[in-house]
Order: sequence, then C-alpha cells, then structure tokens
Amino acid sequence: MKTLIRYLSLYRKVFIQSVMQNLAYPQNFMTWMMVDIAWAIVNIGFFRILLFTLPEISGWNFDQLAIPLGILYLLNTLIWGFFYGNMNAIPQMVDKGELDLLLTKPVNSQFIVSTRQIGLGSLPSSAAGAYLLWYGFQANAVSWKMVFIIPLALLFSGIISYSLWLMTVTLSFWTNRLYNSPDLFAHAVDISRYPVTIFRQPFRFMFTFILPFAILGFLPAEIILGRIGLVWLFWPLGLAVLFSFLSSRFWQFSLKRYQSASS
Repeated sequence: MKTLIRYLSLYRKVFIQSVMQNLAYPQNFMTWMMVDIAWAIVNIGFFRILLFTLPEISGWNFDQLAIPLGILYLLNTLIWGFFYGNMNAIPQMVDKGELDLLLTKPVNSQFIVSTRQIGLGSLPSSAAGAYLLWYGFQANAVSWKMVFIIPLALLFSGIISYSLWLMTVTLSFWTNRLYNSPDLFAHAVDISRYPVTIFRQPFRFMFTFILPFAILGFLPAEIILGRIGLVWLFWPLGLAVLFSFLSSRFWQFSLKRYQSASS
C-alpha cells in the first residue's frame, strides 16, 4: 500500500508539471486542440456520410455506431494524452543511449518512461466521445444503468492499448533507429473503429484474440446494446491482465540489450 501511495504521489507531481508545461506554451496547446477538433469532425463526418449511402455497416447503423465511437474517442483522449509523448520518446532515448538517467532513478523504470509527460491537446476528443455516448444512449433507448460499462471498458481497453504500444516501441532495443515504431501502433489501432465482422478470417480471429483491437470499443458497445451478455466483460479483463504482464516482462527482458552512452 505504501508503494502504491508513493507512486500515486509521484504521478500527481508529474501531472501538475505537465499541465504547467502545456499552459506555458498556449499557442502550441491551442494548435493541437484545433487539430484534434478537426480530426474528430472528419472522423464522425466520414461515418455520417458513409451511412447516408449505406443503411448500415455490418449490422451497425449510425445510431448504434455512436456508442463504440464514443468509447473510442474517450479512449483516444487517454492513450494519446497520457502515452503518446512517452512512447514516442523511448526509441530515441534507446538509440542515443539516453535512458541512463531514468534507469538510475529509485523507481520502476517502466513506470518512469511511461509517465514522464502528459499532453492535453486531445481533450476535445473527450467532449466528442461524451456527446456520441449521450446521443447513442438516447437514440437506442439504452438504460442509463449501463453507463457503468464505460469506465470499465476504458480501464481494460486503456491497459491493453498501453501494453501493446509499449511492446511495440520496446522493439527499438532490438533494432537500431526504429524511430517510427510508435506510429506502428498508432496506425494499427485505427482498426478498432470498424466492426470486426467486416474482416475475413483469419484477420477476424487475429484482431479479436491476438491483437485485440476489435474489442476496444465494439465489445463493450455490444454489451451496452444488449447484443451479448455482461459475462463478456471478463474477456477484456483477462486480456488486460495478460498483456500487462507480457509488456512488463518484455520490457525487463529487452533492457538487457540496452547499451548506455557510457558503454
């Protein structure tokens, strides 16, 4: 318990410092927020325009799609705001041998490389997500009792996303100058915006069980809409535990290959 309190206290200080850094450069902060707003409009508009032509996408009309898209926009705020800057910095630090300073800190190395900075430019995505969820609940006459699914979905999906992203950038320990490794996950996670049923086998299996992007938003949405039972929540829970363990072990294993600036 003391260790948990210690890390929460440390993270609180990191969060405050990151907020101050964001506000110290208001032009950059506002630019990123405008980019995020534009991106949200484009993405929502894409599905709206597409479903003007097609009645549905693999059994999902726009009113139903609003729920998984809303969850994914909230998830987007979490993974881009809390993880992108940190994941993006890891390959560069590994290549330049700049991890030494962090590895000598009296804290867990995975924790410190994952939490050094926080971006607030993706905050508009949370507003877009909240609106889409409100619209989806209203349009589909979903009981507001089901709202408890959303924080659980964000927790499980956030852990899965972080773990997959960390394992992706950790490949930089094995391949020099792999600076674009953070973008591999960033592009792959776009798969989560579409129903898994639009894919053929074996891709459907892969995106559900191996690289489970398909369950990040659509599985909790199916539970909310009553298409599947609550018992399916154990699937993302189990994957979150599994991938969290695998990413931690892979990080510790890959550190053995790290060559510091002094070596």
